Amino acid sequence: AGLFAAVLTPFIVDRVQTIQVTPAQQMVFYEQQSVELLKQISAQLSSAFPQASIPSPSPLPPLTANLSPLDRRINRLWFISLVLSLSAALLATLVQRWARSHMQIFLRYKQHPLKLSRIRQYLHEGVERWHMAAIAEAVPALIHVALFLFMCGLADFLVHADVIDGAPTIFFIVLYFIFYTTTTILPLWKPQFPLQSPFSVLLWFLAQ
Repeated sequence: AGLFAAVLTPFIVDRVQTIQVTPAQQMVFYEQQSVELLKQISAQLSSAFPQASIPSPSPLPPLTANLSPLDRRINRLWFISLVLSLSAALLATLVQRWARSHMQIFLRYKQHPLKLSRIRQYLHEGVERWHMAAIAEAVPALIHVALFLFMCGLADFLVHADVIDGAPTIFFIVLYFIFYTTTTILPLWKPQFPLQSPFSVLLWFLAQ
């Protein structure tokens, strides 16, 4: 998760530039403000002369970056991908800490088999009650979803940028989607299939 977040960060940094206001946009905005200010002054002066009717100026919209629909889609996909990858890294550290604390307890009472068996049964009940197995499975699931969103954004960017140069990359992205879908669905019909994704178990429960 940390490695994927490190790889994704340069793309996010580049995308951040698209949501920031450029100097040219700032200049246009300030020119529009100047025009509106002159209209307001003119309207105040014309109030002393009712025959010179000047319509009241309309308020200017706030200064925001002018993003295309493509930029908005890519930004959303990659920002969500970064958040999911960081969430997976945080969840992985929590699961690792939980595992280490259990191992320390087992090592502390290894000289007392009866007491150790009671503690193990007590902890096992807590693991079952709080669904620790599902939480541990959520770590790779978050990474896979983050990778899926990143590749969707990358494919969308390449399709609109240059299809010819991006065709090899898009081909491997499509190949990855086909392979991942196969490893997710095939274990439902072939239990001996050695590969499966974190969503295979979810699909198996839904199919029951």
